[in-house]
Amino acid sequence: MAERICRDTAAKRGVGLGATSGGIGALNGQTMHPFAAEVLTEKGLDATDFESRYLQPRIVQAADLVLCTTREHRAARQRMVPARWKRMFTLIEFVELVSILNGDAQREADSAPSIETIMASRGRIDTNSAHLDILDPMGQPKADFERVYRELSPQVGALVQWARRSVVGQ
Repeated sequence: MAERICRDTAAKRGVGLGATSGGIGALNGQTMHPFAAEVLTEKGLDATDFESRYLQPRIVQAADLVLCTTREHRAARQRMVPARWKRMFTLIEFVELVSILNGDAQREADSAPSIETIMASRGRIDTNSAHLDILDPMGQPKADFERVYRELSPQVGALVQWARRSVVGQ
């Protein structure tokens, strides 16, 4: 769901942001969960042509930034490719750090903190806090998928805004 929300939000805002997804327990080639597809479709997003994939080390190694929905997923990816741990955050963690850094600096409207600055600032928040998780709705009723959509949307919106400002500010 996060991938599709990100792609849609970036496209609507004219931001060239690549987003792919992969799971630590995913089976390759599966369709999107029916409730996830329903929620996305109801919100006007494209849920077609999705195929799940297992997140392999080569994918993590090639990524500029790896965003996870839970601390557990972040930790699993960090164990998978320890050399890239600094580029792995929960989505909420990353957005909070951007917000803190934006508040600290008298930033110009067109600039944003760099990934390197954000990585160096992760000690500014409790990276083990449960509020950083967007809990997985798998095995739950459709209402939980709707909850995940509501939790993801503003976070992804802030991420896309950061990406837009990062590109403009460079």
